[in-house]
Amino acid sequence: MADGIKNVMLIEVADSPLTASGESMPWLPGGPLPAALVTGHKAIDFEHRQLLACMTAARAVCMDFRSFTDCGSCIEARRALCDNELVRLLGDLLSFILEHFKTEEEIMRDSLLMMVDRDVCEAHMEDHAAISAKIQQIVAGLDSMRTVGLLRDLDNLLGQWINNHIMMHDLILARWVSREDSVVSLARLSGV
Repeated sequence: MADGIKNVMLIEVADSPLTASGESMPWLPGGPLPAALVTGHKAIDFEHRQLLACMTAARAVCMDFRSFTDCGSCIEARRALCDNELVRLLGDLLSFILEHFKTEEEIMRDSLLMMVDRDVCEAHMEDHAAISAKIQQIVAGLDSMRTVGLLRDLDNLLGQWINNHIMMHDLILARWVSREDSVVSLARLSGV
């Protein structure tokens, strides 16, 4: 896991994130995973908490990432600082997702879910590819005058990942693995 993501300091965020329709989300960046998003798989849940920390770090880059329309009102030194911080954060996030997605896809194979329900696994992996592509779009759009907009794009992506991907894919994977008769559970019991 990337050191930058692992070592992000958790900070209080006064306002809760909003969904696209303006409704408040039931979790707070930097806070604990809500019970509805806990998969029960320690490694996956730990990594999902890192996403909340990443979201907090992204929100801390700009003085007012919700209100600023662009970075034109900031002095050049501040724009450079924000731009550099976003680049660092995106680099850490790319390293993190490569490892996280690899972990989940190994679990799919090792637990034999890939053989039992290939369609579920393919949809899960397609979602991984879509998340990666969105991050690459943000990277391709780097521009010190647009950093605040890119931070909002990143915030929206992470919020959707937490709300949609975990609920639609990761919880299914964790339930599959936690079954008493799963290959992974049996291997753990036999000490393999």
